Amino acid sequence: MRRAMTAVVLSATTLALAAGVLTGPAAQASGRRCGPAASKSGAGTLGTTWTLKSMYDDDGPVPGKLVVGEEFEINTQGAGQHWTVTFTDNGTEFFTNPDDVSTADGIREVHMNPAVHHTPQHMAAHAVRHDTGEVIDGAVDLGPAPDRCGPLSP
Repeated sequence: MRRAMTAVVLSATTLALAAGVLTGPAAQASGRRCGPAASKSGAGTLGTTWTLKSMYDDDGPVPGKLVVGEEFEINTQGAGQHWTVTFTDNGTEFFTNPDDVSTADGIREVHMNPAVHHTPQHMAAHAVRHDTGEVIDGAVDLGPAPDRCGPLSP
């Protein structure tokens, strides 16, 4: 009987911890002081799926300075694919990798760029697969960052 009760308590504790781990970050993200993330998913010209997410933050290389970041994932479903991946912020390139090679999980690039308050951001990712010519173009728009985010920024 005591073993059964211990097992029930341990199971309940494990479920409670798992629920906290799974819901905690989502709850925190919705109340982010720099505002919510914007994301978009789609498929490339030959059907490869992708996801682009962008958001403001103030924990970049200079704490308290406003940055806008991009997270771009290509679900290649195979290792060894060669892609050129480029990120732009309001049409200005800030990251490029001319030979991004996929792992078994695909390609994932995460980079940030300095941002200025009171300026909307059009964040875009462009990728071209070298051997097939498949093209992926994704973009998300962010309104101006809240004043409370990046208080040390213009």
